[in-house]
Amino acid sequence: MRIDYLSVHNFKGFTDLEFSFHPQFNLVVGDNGTGKTSLLDALSVAAGGWFLGLSGYDTRHIRPSEVRLAVVEQIASATPGQVPAVLTWESQYPCEVKAGGEVVGERINWSRSLIGPNGRTTYRDARQLKDLAARTSEAARSRPVELPLIANYGTGRLWDVPREQAQVHTEEDITDKGQLSRLAGYRNSVDPRLSVAGLVRWIARQSWITYQQRGAEPPAFAAVRSAIVQCIEGAEALFFDASFGEVIIRMAGQGAQPFNNLSDGQRTMLALVGDIAFKAASLNPHLGERALAETPGIVLIDELDLHLHPRWQRHVIDDLRGVFPRLQFICTTHSPFLIQSLRSGEELIVLDGQPPAQLADLPIAQIVEGVQGVPGAEVSERYQAMKQVARNYLETLEEAAQAPEAQLAAYRDRLAESIAPYADNPAFQAFLEMKRAAKLGE
Repeated sequence: MRIDYLSVHNFKGFTDLEFSFHPQFNLVVGDNGTGKTSLLDALSVAAGGWFLGLSGYDTRHIRPSEVRLAVVEQIASATPGQVPAVLTWESQYPCEVKAGGEVVGERINWSRSLIGPNGRTTYRDARQLKDLAARTSEAARSRPVELPLIANYGTGRLWDVPREQAQVHTEEDITDKGQLSRLAGYRNSVDPRLSVAGLVRWIARQSWITYQQRGAEPPAFAAVRSAIVQCIEGAEALFFDASFGEVIIRMAGQGAQPFNNLSDGQRTMLALVGDIAFKAASLNPHLGERALAETPGIVLIDELDLHLHPRWQRHVIDDLRGVFPRLQFICTTHSPFLIQSLRSGEELIVLDGQPPAQLADLPIAQIVEGVQGVPGAEVSERYQAMKQVARNYLETLEEAAQAPEAQLAAYRDRLAESIAPYADNPAFQAFLEMKRAAKLGE
């Protein structure tokens, strides 16, 4: 699956808007409140239409809370001469998400909408997508056809994961027959939370199979482990410790650490990459060690830079490109380091401006100012404020030098008040006070 364009109408904060997407990587940027997460939600509705054709798997409907609200001014009756206005919030219908792209080799367009307050998300205009999903999933039960991967990860994707979710307690945890189906790779696809338990059980099962096969590791498992290690900065190896019941990762300089002992950034990226890799390996087991490299699909990630050190942010996009070259990624971010690592302006979607044509060679300060609209990024806001205060102080000092003697006391108070907020910087204050003393005397 690949989405080339998306059109939204009355969806959350969008009245009418259209988006075009790069077939490989897309980074959505914009100020808070411009609709980055809303765009991912709309994409989740569009991509989730695939599950209309898969019995037993959750799709993604348009929620009543996602219908755009508009303020309507109601003129109430009143006494002559008074026209009081009452403001009400009214849901705007229809709420619609339209998409177009390529699905299992066919170019199609589809849409899903919510017509009224008591209705359900329609699928009449998504029948072609629904039928494709039904036919493809049915064929996958009997022969090696290619299944597209669909995944959605929100900002709370790994929020407060209990330790027991990252552990395998019993033999039944890894012998669940439901894990044997290819379609198990579609579990939790449109849920913005990561299924750490499912990933850990899959790794435990693959480790058990490896043991049963006298150390002969399933090719897909080798590919998944390699992907996780490749994408986790400082990782050297990953394995399952049966006696401890947890996934263990060996970090350079830190030694072997269980999943829950890792930093938030390490845990989030391990679970994210592991979940994508696990889904690809499960959906297309016939591809073996090539499953990660050859599985197509779409992955939505809100705030890709979540918990990542700037050094890691600089290469996380290239890491994902390298491991999953056929997946279409659509991610949001506030990080200039991620923006800088894009290959062209076609991969950048700016919700409150226009992307530059070239990004890779731009300095960070230029990206912060030109793309993200933050001027003077070379220095802190406080430093800029102090410069402006000093400039105003010296200008006021020149005025005071020309003022009558009777006004000098007021000028001195005004000057002292302007530098009072910087008592923590005595050198700054002392310099300006020396200028005042030289100009006006004590």
